[in-house]
Amino acid sequence: MKDLATKFAALLCCLILSGAGTATADEAAALREDMAALNRQMSTLEAKFAGLQQTGSVPTYVATSAGEEKSSLISDIQVGGYVETQYNQNLTRGGNAIAGGNNGRIFDTDRESFTVNAVEVNFAKEANPEGGAGFRVDISMGEDAQVVNGDGAATDKFDLQQAYVEYVQSLSFLGDTTLISDTINFKAGRFTTLAGAEVIEGPDNWNISRSYAFGLALPFIHTGVRSNFQILNDFFDVYFGVNNGWDNPVDNNTGKTFEFGLGYSPIEKVSLFHALYFGNENTDTDGSNAAGSRFLFSNVIAFDVTEKLSLKGEFNVGQQRRAVTSGENVQWTSYNAYARYQLTDKWAAAYRFELFRDQQAFRSSLDRTLWGQTFTIERQIAENLIGRVEYRLDRSEEVDAFGQDSNMQTIGAQLIYVI
Repeated sequence: MKDLATKFAALLCCLILSGAGTATADEAAALREDMAALNRQMSTLEAKFAGLQQTGSVPTYVATSAGEEKSSLISDIQVGGYVETQYNQNLTRGGNAIAGGNNGRIFDTDRESFTVNAVEVNFAKEANPEGGAGFRVDISMGEDAQVVNGDGAATDKFDLQQAYVEYVQSLSFLGDTTLISDTINFKAGRFTTLAGAEVIEGPDNWNISRSYAFGLALPFIHTGVRSNFQILNDFFDVYFGVNNGWDNPVDNNTGKTFEFGLGYSPIEKVSLFHALYFGNENTDTDGSNAAGSRFLFSNVIAFDVTEKLSLKGEFNVGQQRRAVTSGENVQWTSYNAYARYQLTDKWAAAYRFELFRDQQAFRSSLDRTLWGQTFTIERQIAENLIGRVEYRLDRSEEVDAFGQDSNMQTIGAQLIYVI
C-alpha cells in the first residue's frame, strides 16, 4: 500500500511539472505542499485498512466464514478406538475335540496362535445434553468381529458393531419436578446389549478372555430403538426399548423383543443394574409365527471397596419356550464373581470365578455344567499401551468335553493400544 502511494505521488508530480514548465518558484512550492498533504492522507488510509484486517471486518472474512463453520462442526466429532493383539497357548493334554481350537471359548478360540483380536475405530458426536442430535458409529475388524457379526457371515471379520443416531428431547414443559429428569435420550439403530458385566471392547474388561456367560447366556447387540431417562431426583437410571431380538440386524420373525434396564446406587460405592429382555426369538420357517418367547433377566452388582479394590457379581437366568432343537421349554443360568486390585500405579491383578448351567444343552452343546477360574496380571506399559498375562482353568462334568480331558488350561498374553 505504501509503495502504491509513493508511485502515485511521483507520477502526479511529473505530470504537473511537465505541464507547467514556466511556473514560478511560488507555484512550485505550493505543489510540493499539496504532494506532502496527499502522502499524509494516503498514510492515514493505509493505517485504517490495516486495522480493518486485524478486526476481521474486511469483506474477505465473510467469504471464508462458511468454511470455518464447517471445520468447527467436523472438529466436534470425537474419534477413538483400540488395537488388540494376543497370543494364546493351550496346555491341555491329549489335544482338543476341535482341531486347532479351544472348546467353548467365545473370542480366544485359536490355540498356539498369534491373533489380531480387534481393530476398532469409532466416531461420535454427542448430542447436547440439554437438547439436540448426535450419532455414534463403531467399526470393528478382526477375530472378535467374526463372532459378534450378526449378519450370519461366519467368516466375515468385519462388523458394524454400533451405528445409531441419537436425540435428546427437553422435558422442560413438565416444569420443576424431581419425578423425572429434565431430558429424555433416544437412540435408533444398532447398539450393544444392556445385559451382563462384561463387554465386547477388550480394554473395558478386567480379564483377557470372556466368560461363558458373556457368549452363551447373553446377546451381543440389538437393532431397534432405545430410550433413557432418570426418575426420582436421578436416583434411578431407566432404559426402555424395542428391537429385532438377539443379535439380529433384520428380524427373523414377525415379533419384537422388548428391553428394560434399571440402574441405581442404594449406598455409596455400591451400584446395581438389572436388565430384562422378552420377545419371540424363534425363526419363522413356514410363514407363520412359531411362538417361541425368550426371557432373560440379568443382574450386576459393583462394589468399590477401597480406591484399590473393586468387586463385581453377575447373575443371569434365561428361558426359552418351544426351543428349536427339542420343542421343549428350556432354561439356563450363570453366576460370575470378579475381583480387581490395583497393586501399584502401573500394575493390577484380577480374578474371575464362573459357573454356567444349561441342563437341556440348549445354549451350548459342550456340556450341561461348566465352571472356570481366571487369573490376570495387567501392566500399564505406556500412556496408551496395556499389557496383560492370563492363566485360565475350565472344568466340565463330561470326561471328554475338552478333547480327551474334562479340564482345559490356557495361558494368554495380550497387548492393547488405546487410541
